[in-house]
Amino acid sequence: MTLGFFFKDLLKKTLVSQAIFLPLTALIIYVVQVGGDYFFVYAWLVVLAISLIMLHIFPEFIAPLFDKYSPLPDGELKAKINELAASLNFPLQKLYVVEGSKRSAHSNAYMYGFHKNKRIVLFDTLLEDYTPVGRTEHNEKVRALGCENETVENVSGDNDESSKECKSKKIGCSTEEVVAVLAHELGHWKFSHMLKNLLIMQVNILFSFFVFGQLMNRRELFTAFGFFQANQPILIRLYIVFSFIFQPLNEIEEFLMHILSRRFEFQADEFAVGLGKKEKLKAALLKLFKDNLAFPVADPLYSARHNSHPPLLERLRAMDDLKLD
Repeated sequence: MTLGFFFKDLLKKTLVSQAIFLPLTALIIYVVQVGGDYFFVYAWLVVLAISLIMLHIFPEFIAPLFDKYSPLPDGELKAKINELAASLNFPLQKLYVVEGSKRSAHSNAYMYGFHKNKRIVLFDTLLEDYTPVGRTEHNEKVRALGCENETVENVSGDNDESSKECKSKKIGCSTEEVVAVLAHELGHWKFSHMLKNLLIMQVNILFSFFVFGQLMNRRELFTAFGFFQANQPILIRLYIVFSFIFQPLNEIEEFLMHILSRRFEFQADEFAVGLGKKEKLKAALLKLFKDNLAFPVADPLYSARHNSHPPLLERLRAMDDLKLD
């Protein structure tokens, strides 16, 4: 990421976040003021409506403000992805490649869309033949050395032969490995993991607003934080309750969600293995962990608290232990 890109990206994020959260915060404050005893239900309905709208607006209009999305070109990869989607009755409408390499070497793939309008997005770093964007001079030197699609050890441009070495291993995944990764992602769709997460999130939001309603008029609570007025502004009440009082609950919630998320990952891996993608998925995971500079081993307690995905070695062992009919 270049310095100019970093500050331009930061400015965009600031403007977009303020454009979204300032009106939403004002609307929540208004609902609390006029909603009466059941304001928490109305506030939850507002957040639910905004969440559903954002699920459509964000990938269509907001995400393209930050990254370039291009249709996946026709070829073997696109044909195999369409074949996989058709075999599972997945209503795939569009395939995109996003230029994630402008930000980092991190690889990923995801899907989005409602009901019969599903779309899949691949990071360009996931594809074996990608070229880092925004690095013209570097790319020209790489091509001059004949090291396209390879990790370059040293491209300094001097005459020293030791500076013109490049490794033979390519970055990213092969076509079959990308398809295996998507088989894993389609496992999340098959088991309705996204819908389950959405339902859990909405129940938590409703519960949070309900608890806020029980605490928002407790004068001693705000006195403890140095606010001695009889009636505190709604914004102060929201800030103290959600930022401080909920902190212990948030820790417990995050711990439980990590347990659920890791279970979902194992289920998606099992789904991909059931489609015959075991070896390709294992190979892809090994490449992705290396390209993403991730460490394959984690302490079980640390992983349970901090990681939403199982450690690599646990996933590989789990796939080897599967006994499918």
